[in-house]
Amino acid sequence: MKLPLKWLKEYVSYTVTHEEFIEKMMWRGFEIAEIFDELPDVEGVVVGRVNMVERHPNADKLSVCTVDAGDGQERIVVCGAPNVYAGMLTPVALPGARLPGDVFITPTEMRGVISEGMLCSGKELGMTDADYPGSEVYGLLDLRDAPAPGTPIAVAVGMDDIVFNVEPTPNRPDCQSIIGICREVAAALNQRFVEPVITEVARTGHAGDYAGVTVENSALCPRYAACVVTDIVIEPSPLWMQKKLRSVGLRPINNIVDITNFVMVEYGHPMHAFDLACVTDGQIVVRNALENETVRTLDGKDRPVDPSMLLIADPKKGVGIAGVMGGENSEIKPETKVALFEAAVFERGNIRATARKLRHTTDAAARFIKGTEAVNAKKALDRAIELVTQLKAGRVVGDTIDVCAVRLGDRQMRASVSHINKIIDTTFTGQQMADILDKINISAVPDGDALTLAVPHYRLDIEDGIETDWDIAEEVARIYGYYNIAPTLMRGGTLRGRITRPFCMEDDIKDALAAAGAYEMYNYNFIGPATLDALLLEDGDERRRAVKIMNPFGEDQGLMRTTLVPGMLKTVALNINRRTGHGRFFEVGNVHIDNNPTLPEERKMIGIICFGAGEDFYSLKGAVEELLESLGVLTIARFVRGGAPWLHPGRRAQIYAGDVCVGEMGEARPDVTAAFDVNARVYVAELSFNALLGLYSRERTYAPAPRYPVVQRDVAVQVDEDTEADALKAVIENAGTGVLVEHVRLFDVFRGGGIPEGKKSLAYSFVLRKDDRTLTDEDITAAMAAIIRALEDKGAILRT
Repeated sequence: MKLPLKWLKEYVSYTVTHEEFIEKMMWRGFEIAEIFDELPDVEGVVVGRVNMVERHPNADKLSVCTVDAGDGQERIVVCGAPNVYAGMLTPVALPGARLPGDVFITPTEMRGVISEGMLCSGKELGMTDADYPGSEVYGLLDLRDAPAPGTPIAVAVGMDDIVFNVEPTPNRPDCQSIIGICREVAAALNQRFVEPVITEVARTGHAGDYAGVTVENSALCPRYAACVVTDIVIEPSPLWMQKKLRSVGLRPINNIVDITNFVMVEYGHPMHAFDLACVTDGQIVVRNALENETVRTLDGKDRPVDPSMLLIADPKKGVGIAGVMGGENSEIKPETKVALFEAAVFERGNIRATARKLRHTTDAAARFIKGTEAVNAKKALDRAIELVTQLKAGRVVGDTIDVCAVRLGDRQMRASVSHINKIIDTTFTGQQMADILDKINISAVPDGDALTLAVPHYRLDIEDGIETDWDIAEEVARIYGYYNIAPTLMRGGTLRGRITRPFCMEDDIKDALAAAGAYEMYNYNFIGPATLDALLLEDGDERRRAVKIMNPFGEDQGLMRTTLVPGMLKTVALNINRRTGHGRFFEVGNVHIDNNPTLPEERKMIGIICFGAGEDFYSLKGAVEELLESLGVLTIARFVRGGAPWLHPGRRAQIYAGDVCVGEMGEARPDVTAAFDVNARVYVAELSFNALLGLYSRERTYAPAPRYPVVQRDVAVQVDEDTEADALKAVIENAGTGVLVEHVRLFDVFRGGGIPEGKKSLAYSFVLRKDDRTLTDEDITAAMAAIIRALEDKGAILRT
């Protein structure tokens, strides 16, 4: 927020140094980010009069000028500008002067003639036509109405002000204006701010004869005020207004547009003016946009709008996008004779969403997004109409058309004196607090331990309810002065910390997978519709029920992910392309399923992915088993044929813990990996965090080492091709041998010579033992016989 010092002095007596002002504002929560001259980086430049112009004796395109710089002596300046003439008033940079770009002026010999300075163009001073007419003309800046020679150039062109760049906090939209920030400056300088009085203007006729306003959605537009002005005269605005607009960085255009911009800066409320001749029947309709509707805005772009956006329209078409930008079809033109000035209040969330969807944020939109309020809207309109009359820019017709659906005036609240004192560690009485708040126009009446407050309409940051005490405490502290409150250490009881069960399990998961050689990764939660197609998901698969994002960055990020697999595959592609040398990764993250009408279901998942040398289905299975062992689940885990559609049909498995399916794993199909630009065999597992959480245990059971020797044995059997190895493992473990059968492990799978087509050979190793004695040969023989019978009962044939 740019605050020119001259404009500030119209409302406040500025009796401090700049350093004192910066400190006082800082303690009240307003940072002065920068102080700069209105004409920056220009020193030692004054008005000079060219008394005589002669051709340079040694250069056809140079002139030798005799210049009066107001210091009582004439100096010779060599100039190459074609528009120099005797009697011209123009900027002259004297020796030692500094120009923008750190250009320093020194006496210089130019083709045999010593030049004692430099005559300047507007461009060389960093000026534009908006700063002073003719600044962008090729050649010297002609100061036709300038004061006497020797006058500093900043004074001559009316740019001798100091400008403060004030940065209000986001919760103070009322300070995005000259009047709003001056209120705070007055309080900081211990002065009472007197708000300017807007003069009531003379009005003739009836506004209804020219225009009408209908608001169809008062929730998004709680107030819409408008005023009709006829006999419009389009001309440049007066010099004083142009100077003020330039001082805050705005380019003067014409009197009507300048009035709306001036009021926006002064009162902080955006305004707009329509050419009523371009509004059908003069009727303004504030409504939601229609499907497939398009509005051409003032910048000449056709912008598609949707029903979530609010439009300013007439009965036939849109004439502006509410809170963002007016329409080209109703802009003020030189031939405009009847205009409708509007000041409205729009719901900030809707304007924010509209600006994001359009990818276009204007100064007006930024102000509406921060917050506007109904009383200030009417004040802004009244001030604009006052300026129209003052500048003789038109004739005001009838009363203001005002469609208002909100309560106006100050808001009544109550706050606790004792609670406020506790918050800021003070001992103020209610009356003392009331006196402090009175400095910022908050009326407070003590009533025992309570304060009855009348909060001004413009203080949108002060909320009613449980936030009131905290908001008022902040106001009391900053006006009284934070530096006047003695610092104290924080006080409070200590509580015993505790790590939750889910947090413990997540920690164990990450430790186990890191120990297994995997690097942790974090991927975006966003995917696109094409991603679900690339995973070959069927139409009925719940993983197609993705949550749609209302304001996505792009089509490829329009959905919340329903599985970790796409992100992991993209990470694999990135690591392969960049040759990082890493081939094992994991992720613990959330997915979201849109299976609830009120709130989508959030699920935490565990993803593991492997690729590269030494990685295959069994190395992935080993990593999964290590994970399950760390969670205390491996003893009840089993792997069953089946899995997700993105996994290879012959190289995939579902992971069960007891009767609960906790995940799936396998080799990704080649067509799936190709869709993610992965040119390698990839092995992926995805497990449910929540399913494992119900089985998770950190308890471990320890047994003493066997006292008696164990006997190692192995057995090889021929079985059908579709027989699962786990099924035979369970047969061996539960064969009823009369001894302990432990550490059953599949160590070989063989197909080929001697094995019929459709069959395979599975070889298992295991150990036999007893707890109370050493096994005899009879024990071993009987145990092996029992195991072989059990296997044969399941169709397995012993290989010899």
